[in-house]
Amino acid sequence: MTRSAQLGAALSVEWVKFRRARPVWVTTVFLVVGVAAMGLLTLLSREGSNPVMAAKAQSIVGAGGWEGLFAAADTIVSVGGLLGFGVVIGWVFGREFSDGTIVGLSASPVSRIAIAAAKLSILLGWAVATTLALAASLLAVGTLFDVGALDVDVLRLVGKFLGIAVLTALLAVPCAWAATLGRGFLPAIGTIIGLVVLAQMAVMSGAGGWFPFSAPGLWAISGGSGTGLVTGMQLLLVLPVPVVFIALTLIAWQRLTLTP
Repeated sequence: MTRSAQLGAALSVEWVKFRRARPVWVTTVFLVVGVAAMGLLTLLSREGSNPVMAAKAQSIVGAGGWEGLFAAADTIVSVGGLLGFGVVIGWVFGREFSDGTIVGLSASPVSRIAIAAAKLSILLGWAVATTLALAASLLAVGTLFDVGALDVDVLRLVGKFLGIAVLTALLAVPCAWAATLGRGFLPAIGTIIGLVVLAQMAVMSGAGGWFPFSAPGLWAISGGSGTGLVTGMQLLLVLPVPVVFIALTLIAWQRLTLTP
């Protein structure tokens, strides 16, 4: 089989496995519905009866309206999204080891690197689709609860949200490598939790802007659509992360030693 034929075959099989996976659907619903619901609750808490919760919500959503809703969603997805995307990526790669299906790949006419590339392609496509669905969910929730008029400023907020969510999804790619090296799902979960902790430590130390895993979070808490706490150059440092770990994952799958 040619390389393109192998990739096509791998995409067909991996897509069937992916769309039938319950963890994928659960996580997708959590991201699309959960983030929008939590963003709305944060916005509504600003005028709640609990003064402590109201003060915390006020610090996030500011004056409220569309800007407040998306400010809350930006903050939530920069952390919750990293966990959600990381869980699915880790599961897609790790389940092959935990379920024992990785052994059968040695008899497949499709190369392991083609299988890994197919998994990564589907995951990246899913992440973009989920991000778009989440943005649509936020617009629907905001319109339903009449948080303000839809105008050009709202589109600007949507653009910022999409940027934060996509960058966050790209930062979860190391989970694929961790699941491969660790031969299972749990190492990927440990990796994503460790990255979240390191991101928080980087922010507290004042170096968060230069640490790729905390840069989207700093952008999220910046006012309006600007960067404020993080520069455009610092955000660009996020991009090498998925490139490096995609390469490492493909190399790891190519060198896998499969034993019954």
